[in-house]
Amino acid sequence: IALLQYHALPSYYTFGQFQTVSNPVRTMASGNGGPFGVNVTAFGNSVNVSTGLVNTPVNSAVYSQSPVAVYQVDKVLLPEEIFGVKPPAAAPTPEPGAPVSSPAVSPSGTSASGASTSSACGSMAALAKGL
Repeated sequence: IALLQYHALPSYYTFGQFQTVSNPVRTMASGNGGPFGVNVTAFGNSVNVSTGLVNTPVNSAVYSQSPVAVYQVDKVLLPEEIFGVKPPAAAPTPEPGAPVSSPAVSPSGTSASGASTSSACGSMAALAKGL
């Protein structure tokens, strides 16, 4: 229910009124124990809605006659209050030709974690001989 209410604003806004709204704009879900607001940004004739997790354009009005306006958006608005924070960005991939780090190996043939590396090294040596 909160997700559906998050897509509805308690006031009637024409497309032009989105140019001057104050952020965050309250949604119908705002009364459910959290802020549940969206940020609206306008650039010329285009309007975007952002939740912190999702940023999507507000497209043409499907219906707009006071007191109701329905606008098309390209994505489902996912509030951080329900779906959590954005996951961290993926680790960068190494550049081609960059050296690849491997676990430190002690003279006894074990890695820093205590795992034996001798069988892996033997397999690598056999594979190299086959080339």
